[in-house]
Amino acid sequence: MSFLSGTAAGEAWLQNFDTVDKPIAKKLLDGLLLISASEFNSKMTTQLAVIAACAREAGQVIALYAEREMAKADGNVLPLFPKTERGRARGHGVQPVLVSPNRQDVGSEGILAALISKFRNANPATVLSHPGPDDLRAKRVRKIVIVTDFIGSGKRACEMLEAFGNVASIQSWRSYGLIEFEVVCYSAAEWGAKTVADHRLKPTLTIYAACPVVSETFMGADLKAIEDLCRKYPKGSKWPMGFNATGSLIAFSHGIPNNAPQIFHSSLNGWRPLFQGRSTLMSELDQVADTSDHVVKQSTELLGVRNAREILHKQSGSVWTHTMLVLHAVRSGLQSIEGLSARTRLPIARVTEIVEVASIAGWLSPTRRLTKLGRRELRWKAAKHGALILARQDDELYFPTQLRAP
Repeated sequence: MSFLSGTAAGEAWLQNFDTVDKPIAKKLLDGLLLISASEFNSKMTTQLAVIAACAREAGQVIALYAEREMAKADGNVLPLFPKTERGRARGHGVQPVLVSPNRQDVGSEGILAALISKFRNANPATVLSHPGPDDLRAKRVRKIVIVTDFIGSGKRACEMLEAFGNVASIQSWRSYGLIEFEVVCYSAAEWGAKTVADHRLKPTLTIYAACPVVSETFMGADLKAIEDLCRKYPKGSKWPMGFNATGSLIAFSHGIPNNAPQIFHSSLNGWRPLFQGRSTLMSELDQVADTSDHVVKQSTELLGVRNAREILHKQSGSVWTHTMLVLHAVRSGLQSIEGLSARTRLPIARVTEIVEVASIAGWLSPTRRLTKLGRRELRWKAAKHGALILARQDDELYFPTQLRAP
């Protein structure tokens, strides 16, 4: 398995810490979910393809916009299109920053703009890129899709929704049921996602995987030690756990969110961050980014699965392992799909599927708690260092009967 602590950049960052703090700093560092450029583009394109296919079947057109900072006046968000708060909106759209996605200093807006442009070119009859009021009207767009990499607090996505809502023509179209909104992202913190979903425009929210956060990734003594570490380094930080105390543990090849602990990206008081200016060394991160590493690690440490990576490559093995990881997370007290996705590092769609199957099997109650049957399936015993190992028949991989192929 490859984690950032094994890279030159990770090793250099760990040198910031006193010797006594290095072990817990390494544990925090290796808790980061690393998303490579290819992984990001692939999963985002797949999500957009599903939306475009639905529009195509209905004979409709969708408009894609990269999430960006909105203009304000006296603290209030202005309409997305200038001077359109009253009357009939007219004009062209404000085009996004267009840059090469291979540049290492490009922020999320540039990466998203390039992705949208490429997707539009592949689907010219169904997709518009950043259209203005004239094109929205002429093409009879029925869905506006805001595309972003990550939702932390939800503030930025909500402000962009508000900017759309402040356009008089869009208000009118929405009142007649002529247009709807969707926000698509790779990952989101659970409470940030709820904030966006609750916006007055009531957007549909499509998320590939929930974002792991410090408070749910670590427990007990480890959690306290990491919280103490983030308060200690760098000194004087206003938001030790990141903006709005989110504590997000995700890093993309194009950057790390400001909701991540500042220990990773702040230069306060001479601190040497891993992600200078919240940008990443794309080539180095891409070399080690593999989202399956975390699932393999959990399978080994929590489930006692030997040769976890080999087993996870088999369909039956991955179904069993993923199901047991979700049940284990439920046992720890988590109930929401987003929380389970964040803890297990599994995609939201996968967790949803597992929860449905486990409910049918009688392992989960309607309130998403372990039933007596579920606890029986999740038999465990304490092992060295407090790790949990599932009982396995004949010391081989135990595959629950309810999930075996007929």
